[in-house]
Amino acid sequence: MRDIPVFTVPSGIATLILREIPPRGEAYVLLHGVFTSQEELLTECARFCRAAGAERVYYGGADVHADGAAYATLLPRSILRTALPPTGALAVPIRPDEADEWQRLYRERFRSVPAAASVCDARGACFVVEGGRRIGLGAVSGDTLRAVAALERGRGADCVCALAALAQGERLRLTCAAENRSAMRLYDRLGFDAGEAVERWYAFSENGAASCPP
Repeated sequence: MRDIPVFTVPSGIATLILREIPPRGEAYVLLHGVFTSQEELLTECARFCRAAGAERVYYGGADVHADGAAYATLLPRSILRTALPPTGALAVPIRPDEADEWQRLYRERFRSVPAAASVCDARGACFVVEGGRRIGLGAVSGDTLRAVAALERGRGADCVCALAALAQGERLRLTCAAENRSAMRLYDRLGFDAGEAVERWYAFSENGAASCPP
């Protein structure tokens, strides 16, 4: 299902992110301009998203007003690559015949992560291996760690450090949902800096206010 970059109604303009409806039943509404009221714009956007099959609708934007807690708060994190500890694990770029399996494992690991994409662009996709077995997966683009997940319990740090070896530049950068507490603890333990939130997504309820996700 395709996103709608510019969705215009009398109450305003938004982007409708619909690609997560088939795998997760979720749609995201990014508000750009409100002509009447935020509640009216969100109601119209949510009505369209639900007609397209969304079970849950989340919204965000630079100037949104919300009373409840955020469903997902995305934070930038970074660290000097030289500050990361050594690891015996290696990040190995996937072969073409491994792409489907990589996507399947990615979906399994990120299914419960708030606001995570169900399909990750496979640019820079890798398996993290040690001793002939896969212990994790990830994707690296430039200086950015776009995805990382351990396939064995307790191996998250090794996965991050192995993938960092393929990154460019002095600093390794990534974005993590604050609600993904296990990942946040890992990055804290490794010494990653934390920046200000770059995105906040709120669950939309029928009365137009933020609500806690189910």
